[in-house]
Amino acid sequence: MDSLIELFLLPFVQRMFIAGLLASIACGVIGSLIVVKRVVFLSGGIAHATFGGIGLAYYLQYTMSWMWLDPLVGALIFAVLTAGIMSLPIVKSRLREDSTIGVLWVIGMALGVLFLNGVDRSEIIVQDPVSILFGNILLIQFSDLVLMGGLVIAILLISIFLFKDLQILTFDEEFARISGIQVPLLNFVLLLLVAFTTVVLIKVVGVVLVIAMLTIPASISGLFTKDLKQMMMFAVGIGLIINIAGLLLSLWYNLPPGSTIVLSLGIVFLLALIGKFLVQHVFSKTLSIT
Repeated sequence: MDSLIELFLLPFVQRMFIAGLLASIACGVIGSLIVVKRVVFLSGGIAHATFGGIGLAYYLQYTMSWMWLDPLVGALIFAVLTAGIMSLPIVKSRLREDSTIGVLWVIGMALGVLFLNGVDRSEIIVQDPVSILFGNILLIQFSDLVLMGGLVIAILLISIFLFKDLQILTFDEEFARISGIQVPLLNFVLLLLVAFTTVVLIKVVGVVLVIAMLTIPASISGLFTKDLKQMMMFAVGIGLIINIAGLLLSLWYNLPPGSTIVLSLGIVFLLALIGKFLVQHVFSKTLSIT
């Protein structure tokens, strides 16, 4: 117990758990929207495109001495640009959505590799590409928490202010259009929220595993409620509990934090799915027979 208390007194461990809290709030709220609207693949495209922004930030630090340009800021720029491109009317009308996502996905990843290849790591500190792709929450700094906190506040304010319209949009886009809602603009806002959430999650689970954090807590919550508000609240709670459990496991057994969190989420999802099946198809039949 004393060693556990001493562990929680370490600044990097405190930052790690604060980051987990912020990530849980963001992915619970926005993850519920994208799961209900069934645009999970779209969020994956935005997440992977941010790798280009991270690489660009490091490249500009090296070539232009722009040390103020944090990689998370580069990721945010690319995420917002990707959301904007996906929302352009000419893109939506001329191209299939999955084609657009695939193109932006691979371009972002390729640019990230090229930019990082042009950086001399002996001159500036560059995060290990593996940590960028799969996350390393242990490396989070206070400046990262400030940016993540600002994005989470923006996510919550926009979601609360536009909740009714977002709810209609996610459940029935055609009804939203008939109701007079500016669907193209609101779709862009939703993509913008996904972009913000992606940046919040990058330091926690990395570019590759963002989809898991965005979708699994909301999917678990969706097994037990169809009410969007309840789904969001349950998803935040589920995400937070599993985040804490995954982080503790990673500390105790010296495991990669991002992968441990995602595997924990996956295990809980499977258990919840099996549990719901048993309740609906086994226990209910047993009770009806008796």
